[in-house]
Amino acid sequence: MATHNNSDEPLKELKHDAVPGYLKAFVIAFAVMGLYLAILLIATPGPAKGHHGHDDGKKSHATEGKH
Repeated sequence: MATHNNSDEPLKELKHDAVPGYLKAFVIAFAVMGLYLAILLIATPGPAKGHHGHDDGKKSHATEGKH
């Protein structure tokens, strides 16, 4: 278990210099992912089907006889 020392010594902070180009690469990768998702959503045909993979207008077994 770590204990906290109440001395006047400042806390140590791990730092590193920023590497140029990472922000630009992140923005490009995020844009490509967004474009890919948009293409998938636009290219997907129609609404989702029923839970059992068929939607032929029949009632499911769970709803039969509940009228």
